[in-house]
Amino acid sequence: MIKAVSLIIMLFIALSGLNALCADAPAVKPLLIDVRTEAEWKEGHLEGAILIPYDRIGEGIVKTAPDRNTKINLYCRSGRRSGIALDALKQLGYEDVTNLGSVNDASVRLNIPVVK
Repeated sequence: MIKAVSLIIMLFIALSGLNALCADAPAVKPLLIDVRTEAEWKEGHLEGAILIPYDRIGEGIVKTAPDRNTKINLYCRSGRRSGIALDALKQLGYEDVTNLGSVNDASVRLNIPVVK
């Protein structure tokens, strides 16, 4: 009985330490992808975003984020192309993908400035 209680106490202490480590771990930022054209990108894009045009999302994502558990946020000019890219990523097995709509919608929603 004493061994069982000791084991339970040791497990509790170990799990408490693990919970503290997890709480202190920095949150992983989602990958932010602009799926517009390079010309549109140069006019202004969200700070920290990467450019992968929607018609090249399949080849681009494999190089950029081979882990299919990566959280991905997409945006474009209106939300149409980012919706197409979202569907393509889902077909490739990426599950945690969000269409943020337009660059302006994404900027407001994420509180990220548009930069050139």
